[in-house]
Amino acid sequence: MSHQSSNNAGCWTVGIIIVGLALLITYWYLFLAAAVLGGAVWYYLHQKHVKEAAAAAMQAKQAEAAAQKKAIEGSKVGRIRQFKQLLDEGAITADEFATQKAKILAEDDDEDELKF
Repeated sequence: MSHQSSNNAGCWTVGIIIVGLALLITYWYLFLAAAVLGGAVWYYLHQKHVKEAAAAAMQAKQAEAAAQKKAIEGSKVGRIRQFKQLLDEGAITADEFATQKAKILAEDDDEDELKF
């Protein structure tokens, strides 16, 4: 009896394969259309993901550049304060302070040109 049921299962499997192949041969254009449509949907979603990742990377890069610029400006403020303290103590003249301040503030323009 078990031999009979295994033959039946094999017969059904072969029958399903034959019917599947017959449908594939008869309606090949539908299968092709489904494959093309599926590929187009995948491509659209993939491109959307790539654009979102690029936008996120650009946003992160801009945030990093802004943080870096803020740090540079912060260090400039600190350096100018040091020169101001020297001016207040009388260690340097007002002209020397103005010269050093101008140099420090001009560094930002030079660094921006080098970065971008």
